[in-house]
Amino acid sequence: MFYFRACPNVTQLILDTRLLLLPKLIDNLSLIPFFKQIKILKLKKKNISLPSNLLLKIVERFPSLNRVELQMFSFDHCVPVIDVFISHFKQLSYIKIHYFQDTLLDDPFSIGYILTKRSEIFPDVHLNAEVIKVKNDGEVIQIWLS
Repeated sequence: MFYFRACPNVTQLILDTRLLLLPKLIDNLSLIPFFKQIKILKLKKKNISLPSNLLLKIVERFPSLNRVELQMFSFDHCVPVIDVFISHFKQLSYIKIHYFQDTLLDDPFSIGYILTKRSEIFPDVHLNAEVIKVKNDGEVIQIWLS
């Protein structure tokens, strides 16, 4: 844990998802100030789903996130993750999720859905529909909010 404290100006964290799952890391109270300054979080590990309790911890621990990149097993696992991120991170500008199994379900992330959701939750943040972009190619979903 010394490594994190030795880098007080770091704003980007690239980490194996399994490490973030460790209570020794995510629940370490001495790392909370470090986590709060992180603006870019990239989680690397194939075939892992983020449990809902970890999603809530990410929201709590990393309030300054504006960019998130991760890997998930399937698109079905991406849907609740994206919904939590667009609903909780006011400064969020970009989400990129690689997934390895597509789904038969429709992609719920239209520009209209994102605009409505963000407007309801963050009424003081005015989004322009022209800058919001959603791209899902069956392996990667990317969402630009600004």
